[in-house]
Amino acid sequence: MTRRRTATALTALALLAAPMTACGGSSGGAGGASGDTLTLVAAAAPASLDPAKANVGSDNWFVNLTYDSLLRMGPGGTVGPDLATSWGYVGSGNREFTLTLRDGARFADGTPVTAQAVAASLDYTRTHGLNLSWDSAIDSVTATGPRTVRIHCSSPHPDLPQLLTQVLLVGSVISPGGLAHQGDLGTASYGAGPYVLDAAHTVSGDHYTYTPNRYYWDRSRIHWKRVVIKVIANPNSALQAVETGQADVLGINSSQVGTAKGGGLAVTMSPAAFVGVNLVDRAGVLAPPLKDLRVRQALNYAVDRAAITKAVVQQYGSPTDEISLPGLDGYAPDADNRYPYDPAKAKQLLAEAGYPNGFSLGMETQGFLGIDLVTQAVVAEWRKIGVTVNLTTDTSIGQWLGNATSRRFPTLGFGYGGASTYLLSLDWMLPHATAFNPFASQDPTLTKMLATAAAAPAAQAPALDQEVMRYVVDQAWFVSVLRMEGIYAYDSHRISGFAASVDYIPDVAWTTAPAKS
Repeated sequence: MTRRRTATALTALALLAAPMTACGGSSGGAGGASGDTLTLVAAAAPASLDPAKANVGSDNWFVNLTYDSLLRMGPGGTVGPDLATSWGYVGSGNREFTLTLRDGARFADGTPVTAQAVAASLDYTRTHGLNLSWDSAIDSVTATGPRTVRIHCSSPHPDLPQLLTQVLLVGSVISPGGLAHQGDLGTASYGAGPYVLDAAHTVSGDHYTYTPNRYYWDRSRIHWKRVVIKVIANPNSALQAVETGQADVLGINSSQVGTAKGGGLAVTMSPAAFVGVNLVDRAGVLAPPLKDLRVRQALNYAVDRAAITKAVVQQYGSPTDEISLPGLDGYAPDADNRYPYDPAKAKQLLAEAGYPNGFSLGMETQGFLGIDLVTQAVVAEWRKIGVTVNLTTDTSIGQWLGNATSRRFPTLGFGYGGASTYLLSLDWMLPHATAFNPFASQDPTLTKMLATAAAAPAAQAPALDQEVMRYVVDQAWFVSVLRMEGIYAYDSHRISGFAASVDYIPDVAWTTAPAKS
């Protein structure tokens, strides 16, 4: 399990617990979005400014300002052009993919964006990045002409268009100069984006300053004379800054919605994450009862998802039994209530499986981002049917990663952001070890279904992906409890173009601009 994939899984939850704020001001420091300076306030410093090693979600703004991607994802999930103007799969099976690059695009150092440069950047990312599993199917990247690139995959990869956008960072093109100084990529910028890092006015870990790239191919996309990202961890201070007119936008949690609206702020939200308990020991290595499908289904029937959802996220979420979100390819509406709350049926299934008095098992959960609240509620529900839990609560992502991959816990509390079924399967469903499948659970039927869906034409894939979701829910590999909204509050009188949607991170590099008077 890589750091990037961890961040992706928790991105939506992080937005709720550790907001990212945008503050607007003039170059003289006065409040308000004047078109001179946009100041973004992040809850934490970036893991790296290197697109290959940055965290998807928390680090995107730091990277997207200076690196253009090959393709661009819009708020509705539609993929459009960026450094590439045309693209597509060749033949059938989703193994061969070609791109034609924009003519005249240049990196911030003035050198041209060529097919050879793009191929070298993609090769670096797929071999040096933190997210090797998402790229694992890519076998080679070749410049087939001055402006044409061909990607060959060893197995079907249906999500290359999404992978190459600014959201997932794999397609963020690094210049040849940057690749020649790989040791500097973490603290400098070597992209072809609308802005460049101003090192003279940047202090790593405290604030990052960006100024326009004079070589940028579309000057109309540059809305600010300067962008500053300040690292401020306190979410209450962030909301107060917006309320007092010194900030423009931030991610908030459900308990802050009323305050934000009362302060005259606009609020936008979209399905962002799902939370629950992962029954990872499906072969019963540590907890023999989990090998029995009836036991895993009993643990699902025992949970009152509606009550937990109301208690944890109020009306800003919904009960769910699946691990997908509305708007994504694998979301199956009929799987949302596969296991209605029925403790009597749960007890009956336990008795049929040979556990009339229940049993005990271990569990690890994350003591941050609200995941522990859901986990504790599930533990309380299980206790009612005789299943007791020895719970270990971690306090950092690093500690959680170590415990989740240690194979010392048969069940794991989880939070996971929205992802396509193909990318989701790399973490959850395929028989290799990850933090969401540490025992590398195998199900030949599921693996075959995933392979068929991955190779299918785009028009057929959603129906196949939804069948995958129904199957894995029927097999009760997890106890998903709720999906929650990603929520932002912003001052609509000061900024425009700020949007959120499922599997999308608000695009401050291209679309966030001063509000029109």
